[in-house]
Amino acid sequence: MKNILFTFLTILSVQLSFSQSSKIKTVDVKTEIVCDHCAECESCDLNIYTKIKDNTKGVRKVVIDADKNIISVKYNSKRTSIEEIEKAIAKAGFKANDLEPTEGAYNDLDGCCKK
Repeated sequence: MKNILFTFLTILSVQLSFSQSSKIKTVDVKTEIVCDHCAECESCDLNIYTKIKDNTKGVRKVVIDADKNIISVKYNSKRTSIEEIEKAIAKAGFKANDLEPTEGAYNDLDGCCKK
């Protein structure tokens, strides 16, 4: 009986891990970060993290590479889409691929973060 239960739980665990991995994706979004110190003072980084994670369901991880102007987002494709992630970045005041930032969000950025 213990062997059957152990086998069942093992199969269930493997199946769940495979089903989760097919939903989890990573996208690199091209952006424009002009500030050279935002990672130190965290004004841009925190703003981007907050807007993406708090306003987009299914986002698991956000990594910002200001040197390469790329925001990498790990997300659950069953809960959100690339378009929703791009909208969240635009609402943070930054360009997201071809999507321009919203005017209000851009105006709310610190002066050093604007072009």
